[in-house]
Amino acid sequence: MSVASDKYEKDVAENINSIPGIQAERPTVGTGYPDVHITYGKKDTWLEVKMSHTDNLSNPRVYFDAGKWKTTYTTPAAQAAVDILNKSPETKKFLKDISEYTGIPLKQLKIPTTKTGLKEEGAVPLHIMKKYFSQPGKNRYIANKPGVDLGTVVTEHYTIGKTEPAYYMQAGDDFYRISNKDPFKFGRSVPMLEGIGDFKVRIATRSAFYEVQAEIKITKMPVSKYSLKPGTTKKNPFTK
Repeated sequence: MSVASDKYEKDVAENINSIPGIQAERPTVGTGYPDVHITYGKKDTWLEVKMSHTDNLSNPRVYFDAGKWKTTYTTPAAQAAVDILNKSPETKKFLKDISEYTGIPLKQLKIPTTKTGLKEEGAVPLHIMKKYFSQPGKNRYIANKPGVDLGTVVTEHYTIGKTEPAYYMQAGDDFYRISNKDPFKFGRSVPMLEGIGDFKVRIATRSAFYEVQAEIKITKMPVSKYSLKPGTTKKNPFTK
C-alpha cells in the first residue's frame, strides 16, 4: 500500500466520523479485510476505499504447476484469473517460449509465485526470469483480456472474497453500493458498482522472487452524485 492511499483511507474515515451519529474507523487488520469499518445506528458494515477509478481492485497471485495454472486464493477474482490463463493463447505462447528459453520441458515446468516455490525442481529460477524479460519485445503481461464486464467479479470479490464483506465503495470522488445488499438503506439513488475493464495477469520480478498477479481495473465506472471524499462538492449519502 502506498503512503498516499493509506492517507486517503484515513482521511475518508475521519470525514465520515465528523458526521453526527456515525462512527468510522480504519482498524489495524489483515489485508483480507476491507478498509473502513462504519457503524450507523444499530447496523455496521465495511467500506472499501480507492483513490481513483483506475486503482487495482484485486491482485490475487497464481502459479503454474503440472501443466495448469492454479491459485491458493479462494476468491472469485482468483478463480477468474486461473480460468483466463488456462484458456489464453497469449499465455500458452509464453509458456512455450519460457520452456524453450530455460530448457525445462513443458511437462516439468513450474512458475511459482513465492520464494519457497523457487526451490522446487522444474521451477524457473529468478535470475533466468529476469533475463528472459530483459529481452527486447518481451511483455510482462502474459494475459490480457480486454473489455471484460467486471461488475460480477468485483462484486463477488468484495462481498464473498473478503474476510468481512464490504457493501460500499468510495472510488475517487464517487460513492457506490456493492451488490443489492444495502445495510444502510441508501437506495437506488446511490449507483451500483459496475463497469468494463481489462483483466490482466503480470509477472513482476522482485529482489528475492517473482510474483504472478492479476490486475483488475475498471476503466469505465458510473458517475455517482454522492461522495465521502473530504472537501467534495457532491452530496453526502448519510445526510442526503
